[in-house]
Amino acid sequence: MNNLILCGFMGCGKTTVGKLLAKRLGLEYIDLDDEIIREAGMPIPDIFSIYGEAHFRDLEHEAVHNLARRVNCVVSTGGGAMTFDRNIEAIDQRDLVVFLDAPFEVCYSRIKDSDRPILRQNTPEQFQALFARRREAYRKAAQNGLTIDAGRSADEVAADIALLREKNQGPRP
Repeated sequence: MNNLILCGFMGCGKTTVGKLLAKRLGLEYIDLDDEIIREAGMPIPDIFSIYGEAHFRDLEHEAVHNLARRVNCVVSTGGGAMTFDRNIEAIDQRDLVVFLDAPFEVCYSRIKDSDRPILRQNTPEQFQALFARRREAYRKAAQNGLTIDAGRSADEVAADIALLREKNQGPRP
């Protein structure tokens, strides 16, 4: 297995769990959004407002594509990254994609006061509908139905994923 890739809705805990998991496993941690910010030289809200979502999605795809050159990393994707087939197809088949599935109420409570462009563009009802649509895409992206209940503490979620990784790696030489 090359990398552990975490996907899920905004606020499900990808960043927090990803950092804990990388530390626990002694792996490098990569936040895909941070990679995009570094490449673009500006914050994500600025990319959206100046260049639009299509440009952001192109930058995101390039960042996903570049993961193929990395190994032994824990990667947190942005909330929309794994909802696009081209990004799912760009993931190395040896990578393990895990869907962090948290209830809408948990995700929304964690991000409702943040500066995310998508929050400014949608009512809570529209946001909940987006959550439902994306949830199916995350399930599709996570191979072999690797879905973790992310409505629990980040430590518990990281521990479960570490066990999953161990099972999927098989015996070590």
